Amino acid sequence: MKTAEMSKIYEMSADTLRYYERIDLLPDVTRNPSGIRNYSEQDCARIQFVKCMRGDEQ
Repeated sequence: MKTAEMSKIYEMSADTLRYYERIDLLPDVTRNPSGIRNYSEQDCARIQFVKCMRGDEQ
C-alpha cells in the first residue's frame, strides 16, 4: 500500500507516516525500485497500534 493510501485509511498525513518511519516506529518500510514506499500488513498493524496508544482510535 502506498503512502497516499495509508494516509487516507488511517486519517493521518504523509508527513506523519514519514516521521514515524524516521523515529523507528515503522522500521524497514519496503520500497519499490523507484524508491516509493510500499507499506506491508505488518506496517498497517503498527500504525493501528500507534493510533491506539495515542488514543486516536474510536
